[in-house]
Amino acid sequence: MEAKYGDLISDLPGLVKEKILGHLPIKEAIRTSILSSKWRQTWVSMPEIVIRNEDCLTCTKNEELILSTKFIQFMDWVFGVHNGSMSKFSICSDHFSSKAVNRWILNLSRKQVQQIFISLDRYKMPSGFFMSHTLTHVYLEKCTVILPAKFNGFKMLQELGMKFCIISEDHFEKLVSSSPRLENLSLELFNDFYMMRICSRNLLKFDFWGEFKSIHLDAPRLASVCIRKFIPTYDMRNGSLVNNLESLKEVEILEINKHFVMDLAKGGPINKLPIKFEKLKQIKIEINVEDPKEVALALNLFRSAPLLEHVRIKAYSGRAIASVVSACSSSATTGNYLFEYLKTFAIFNLTVSESVLSLVHLVLISAPALKKVVLGKVDSSLLLNRLSQIEKLSKEAQIIVC
Repeated sequence: MEAKYGDLISDLPGLVKEKILGHLPIKEAIRTSILSSKWRQTWVSMPEIVIRNEDCLTCTKNEELILSTKFIQFMDWVFGVHNGSMSKFSICSDHFSSKAVNRWILNLSRKQVQQIFISLDRYKMPSGFFMSHTLTHVYLEKCTVILPAKFNGFKMLQELGMKFCIISEDHFEKLVSSSPRLENLSLELFNDFYMMRICSRNLLKFDFWGEFKSIHLDAPRLASVCIRKFIPTYDMRNGSLVNNLESLKEVEILEINKHFVMDLAKGGPINKLPIKFEKLKQIKIEINVEDPKEVALALNLFRSAPLLEHVRIKAYSGRAIASVVSACSSSATTGNYLFEYLKTFAIFNLTVSESVLSLVHLVLISAPALKKVVLGKVDSSLLLNRLSQIEKLSKEAQIIVC
C-alpha cells in the first residue's frame, strides 16, 4: 500500500503545505521538517510567520508566564535560515524586547514583505520598518510611530490600521498622503487630534473611533465613512457643521455616532443644509430624539441626500420632537417626497411616544419606494396596530417589529 500511494502528506502541493504551516504555531511548523526532506524545503521558505504570546512563553505551576530567551534565539535562527520571500509577518506579545523585534523587522525589509501586523506594548517602530517598500497591508497596535526625516512613503500600501498608537498630527498626515495607493484606513482609540487631515487620492473606506476637534477629508474617491467619537467637542468653532460635513459630501455609506451628531448639532437648528450629498445611499446614525436640534439635523441630512436608500437610526429618549417632524411633514404632503429612493428604514431602542410615531409616520407617507420598516427593541405591543392604520405611500412597504 505504501509503495502504491507513496507519502501522500509530503506529496501535497506546495501551496497546500504552506497553508498548513501558516495555521500552526511557529515551533510546530518547523517541527514538520522531521516528516521528510520535502517538508524541510517547505518551512525554510514558508511565506507567512505568525508569532503569538503562547508561542514564546513557558509556564510552570509556581511561576507566571515569562518570556523565554531561548525563543528569541530560536527566532533569530529562523530568520537566518529562511531563504525565500515573506508575504506576511505577524507578532502579538507584550513581552518581547525591542532589540529582538527590530532585528526581525530589518530582516523583513529585505524579504519583500507585503503584510505586517504588530501588537507590542509601547513599541517604537524602527527605521527598518519604513524601508519596507513592498508593504501592502499594515496593522499597528500600541505602537509609537515617528517618521524618519527621509521617509518617502509606502508606495504600495493599500490598507492601514492603527489602534492605541501614538503619532503626531504632522506625521500622521504625511504617512497617509505619501501612500498613494491607500484604499482602506482604520483608526481606533486614536490620538486627540485638534485637526485631523486626511489627504488621499485613492482612499475608499475610512473607519474612525477616537477623538478630534475637527476633521478635513480630501479624498475624492471616498465611498464609505464611519465616525465614532468618545465624547463631544465642547469648544466647537462657528462653521464647524459645514466644515465637517463638507468633507463627507461625496460618500455613499455614512455611519456617525451620537457624540459626533452632538458636535454637528451645536450650531443650532437650520432649515436646510448648505450641502448636497449627491451619492449618499446608506446612513446609520445615533440621535437623541429628545433633542430637536439633533432630530432636525438628521432629517435635514436625509433631505440633502436625494439618492438615499437605507436608513438605520439608533435612538434614545423620546419626547419633544413632534414640532420638528411636523415641519418636515408639511413638505411631504405637498408632493415633495423627503425619501424618494428610500427602500429600508430601521430605528432601534425606542420608547414609544407620539413623537416617535410621528417620525415613523413621516417616513411612511414620504417614501414611494419603501420596502421595509424595521422597529427594534420597542417597549409596546400596541405600536404595530397604531402604524397599520397609517396610509402608506408605498403599497409594498412592510412594517416589522422585533
